Amino acid sequence: MVKIVMGKKPAAAKSSAVPSAAKDLEGTARRLKIMEERFANMRSKVQVLEQNMLHKHKNFFVEIKTLNMELTEVKKEINELKDKIIIMVRELDSFAKKEEVHILKKYIDLWNPVKFVSKREVESIVHEVIEKMRRE
Repeated sequence: MVKIVMGKKPAAAKSSAVPSAAKDLEGTARRLKIMEERFANMRSKVQVLEQNMLHKHKNFFVEIKTLNMELTEVKKEINELKDKIIIMVRELDSFAKKEEVHILKKYIDLWNPVKFVSKREVESIVHEVIEKMRRE
Protein backbone atom coordinates (compact mmCIF):
# COMPACT_ATOMS: atom_id res chain seq x y z
CA MET A 1 0.00 0.00 0.00
CA VAL A 2 1.11 3.50 -0.83
CA LYS A 3 0.95 6.23 1.76
CA ILE A 4 0.00 9.61 0.54
CA VAL A 5 1.55 12.47 2.37
CA MET A 6 0.23 15.89 1.83
CA GLY A 7 2.41 18.06 -0.19
CA LYS A 8 4.98 15.45 -0.98
CA LYS A 9 4.80 12.64 -3.44
CA PRO A 10 6.36 9.49 -2.18
CA ALA A 11 9.23 8.38 -4.37
CA ALA A 12 8.66 4.66 -3.81
CA ALA A 13 5.03 4.84 -4.88
CA LYS A 14 5.90 6.56 -8.10
CA SER A 15 8.51 4.02 -9.12
CA SER A 16 6.43 0.94 -8.23
CA ALA A 17 3.29 2.18 -10.01
CA VAL A 18 5.01 2.52 -13.38
CA PRO A 19 6.35 -1.04 -13.51
CA SER A 20 3.03 -2.54 -12.41
CA ALA A 21 1.14 -0.51 -15.03
CA ALA A 22 3.63 -1.67 -17.65
CA LYS A 23 3.19 -5.25 -16.50
CA ASP A 24 -0.57 -4.85 -16.67
CA LEU A 25 -0.29 -3.35 -20.15
CA GLU A 26 2.01 -6.20 -21.30
CA GLY A 27 -0.37 -8.78 -19.84
CA THR A 28 -3.30 -7.14 -21.56
CA ALA A 29 -1.39 -6.97 -24.85
CA ARG A 30 -0.43 -10.65 -24.51
CA ARG A 31 -4.04 -11.65 -23.79
CA LEU A 32 -5.21 -9.51 -26.72
CA LYS A 33 -2.72 -11.22 -29.04
CA ILE A 34 -3.86 -14.66 -27.83
CA MET A 35 -7.48 -13.67 -28.38
CA GLU A 36 -6.68 -12.38 -31.88
CA GLU A 37 -4.93 -15.67 -32.72
CA ARG A 38 -7.89 -17.64 -31.42
CA PHE A 39 -10.22 -15.43 -33.45
CA ALA A 40 -8.08 -15.98 -36.58
CA ASN A 41 -8.10 -19.75 -35.95
CA MET A 42 -11.86 -19.71 -35.50
CA ARG A 43 -12.28 -17.66 -38.67
CA SER A 44 -10.17 -20.14 -40.69
CA LYS A 45 -12.15 -23.06 -39.20
CA VAL A 46 -15.42 -21.35 -40.13
CA GLN A 47 -14.13 -20.78 -43.68
CA VAL A 48 -13.16 -24.45 -43.97
CA LEU A 49 -16.59 -25.45 -42.67
CA GLU A 50 -18.31 -23.13 -45.15
CA GLN A 51 -16.24 -24.53 -48.02
CA ASN A 52 -17.04 -28.08 -46.94
CA MET A 53 -20.73 -27.23 -46.66
CA LEU A 54 -20.75 -25.67 -50.12
CA HIS A 55 -18.95 -28.69 -51.56
CA LYS A 56 -21.37 -31.08 -49.86
CA HIS A 57 -24.33 -28.98 -51.01
CA LYS A 58 -23.07 -29.12 -54.58
CA ASN A 59 -22.56 -32.90 -54.34
CA PHE A 60 -26.03 -33.36 -52.86
CA PHE A 61 -27.55 -31.24 -55.60
CA VAL A 62 -25.85 -33.31 -58.30
CA GLU A 63 -26.88 -36.54 -56.57
CA ILE A 64 -30.49 -35.39 -56.23
CA LYS A 65 -30.55 -34.39 -59.89
CA THR A 66 -29.18 -37.82 -60.87
CA LEU A 67 -31.73 -39.58 -58.66
CA ASN A 68 -34.54 -37.55 -60.20
CA MET A 69 -33.39 -38.50 -63.69
CA GLU A 70 -33.21 -42.17 -62.68
CA LEU A 71 -36.64 -41.94 -61.07
CA THR A 72 -38.07 -40.45 -64.24
CA GLU A 73 -36.50 -43.27 -66.29
CA VAL A 74 -37.90 -45.92 -63.92
CA LYS A 75 -41.37 -44.34 -64.13
CA LYS A 76 -41.13 -44.40 -67.93
CA GLU A 77 -40.13 -48.08 -67.90
CA ILE A 78 -42.97 -48.92 -65.50
CA ASN A 79 -45.47 -47.21 -67.80
CA GLU A 80 -44.08 -49.13 -70.80
CA LEU A 81 -44.44 -52.39 -68.84
CA LYS A 82 -48.02 -51.48 -67.91
CA ASP A 83 -48.82 -50.88 -71.58
CA LYS A 84 -47.29 -54.22 -72.57
CA ILE A 85 -49.20 -56.02 -69.83
CA ILE A 86 -52.44 -54.44 -71.02
CA ILE A 87 -51.70 -55.63 -74.57
CA MET A 88 -50.95 -59.15 -73.28
CA VAL A 89 -54.18 -59.22 -71.28
CA ARG A 90 -56.16 -58.20 -74.37
CA GLU A 91 -54.48 -60.96 -76.38
CA LEU A 92 -55.14 -63.49 -73.63
CA ASP A 93 -58.82 -62.53 -73.67
CA SER A 94 -58.97 -63.55 -77.34
CA PHE A 95 -57.61 -67.05 -76.57
CA ALA A 96 -59.99 -69.98 -76.19
CA LYS A 97 -61.25 -70.68 -72.69
CA LYS A 98 -60.77 -74.02 -71.01
CA GLU A 99 -64.43 -74.91 -71.47
CA GLU A 100 -64.27 -74.07 -75.18
CA VAL A 101 -61.21 -76.29 -75.63
CA HIS A 102 -63.00 -79.09 -73.77
CA ILE A 103 -66.01 -78.78 -76.10
CA LEU A 104 -63.73 -78.89 -79.16
CA LYS A 105 -62.03 -81.99 -77.77
CA LYS A 106 -65.38 -83.72 -77.43
CA TYR A 107 -66.29 -82.90 -81.05
CA ILE A 108 -62.90 -84.10 -82.30
CA ASP A 109 -63.26 -87.34 -80.37
CA LEU A 110 -66.76 -87.76 -81.78
CA TRP A 111 -65.73 -87.15 -85.40
CA ASN A 112 -62.44 -89.01 -85.08
CA PRO A 113 -60.57 -87.25 -87.90
CA VAL A 114 -57.79 -89.83 -87.79
CA LYS A 115 -60.08 -92.11 -89.78
CA PHE A 116 -60.74 -89.48 -92.43
CA VAL A 117 -59.24 -90.04 -95.85
CA SER A 118 -57.57 -87.52 -98.10
CA LYS A 119 -58.85 -86.50 -101.53
CA ARG A 120 -56.09 -88.49 -103.23
CA GLU A 121 -56.94 -91.58 -101.26
CA VAL A 122 -60.60 -91.23 -102.24
CA GLU A 123 -59.70 -90.72 -105.90
CA SER A 124 -57.40 -93.71 -105.76
CA ILE A 125 -60.10 -95.87 -104.21
CA VAL A 126 -62.67 -94.67 -106.77
CA HIS A 127 -60.29 -95.50 -109.65
CA GLU A 128 -59.64 -98.93 -108.22
CA VAL A 129 -63.33 -99.62 -107.89
CA ILE A 130 -63.98 -98.41 -111.44
CA GLU A 131 -61.16 -100.59 -112.73
CA LYS A 132 -62.55 -103.59 -110.89
CA MET A 133 -65.97 -103.01 -112.31
CA ARG A 134 -64.64 -102.78 -115.83
CA ARG A 135 -62.79 -106.02 -115.48
CA GLU A 136 -65.78 -107.87 -114.37
